[in-house]
Amino acid sequence: MRERRKNIQYLTSEEIVKVKAVLAPEETSLHLRDKAVGLLALYTGLRCCDIAGMSLDCIEWSEDLIRVKQQKTDVPLELPMTAIVGNAIFDYITKERPKTERSEIFLSESCPYGALKSASLAHIANRIMEAACIRQGKGNRRGFHIFRHHLATALLGNGIPQPVISRILGHTSPDSLDAYLSSDFPHLKECSLSVERFPLRKEVMQ
Repeated sequence: MRERRKNIQYLTSEEIVKVKAVLAPEETSLHLRDKAVGLLALYTGLRCCDIAGMSLDCIEWSEDLIRVKQQKTDVPLELPMTAIVGNAIFDYITKERPKTERSEIFLSESCPYGALKSASLAHIANRIMEAACIRQGKGNRRGFHIFRHHLATALLGNGIPQPVISRILGHTSPDSLDAYLSSDFPHLKECSLSVERFPLRKEVMQ
């Protein structure tokens, strides 16, 4: 008997336009922290637990790199940091982040300014989608995992080889991409993450 797979929800191109609009620098409906978290999730596909656990030394400003040790797999991951993501994080750190000795980048807005939890990021995702006026119906998925799914399907739709996508998403098994293969590619052609730092190994072309 064939294994039944749950239908994976994805962001449409229209929804992506609305999300990017509310995350734009000139938009004021969201706090700088929420915009930085949202852009990080949208353009890197990082898991919520890894975004919440990011410390200040995870950002290599001189090289435009993000380095994290994934909590799910305990495997280090290095990703290029696009200008829009870097600028959003910088704005949050310099203009809104509480003055504290804590090393985590993203902190709660009230004293004692603790590090965010994955549940806190779920609330941020909800606020972003409410501001964008999308996915408010019953049964519509609203967590940041749908941003991760968007990145994977957009890369697939743009012809990026699966081994490269697996490395970008920090997958340890190539089978982890199977859930994305049946997505509607014509609606997911946008992706601004550079893959230049993920060169194809020789075996990929064989």
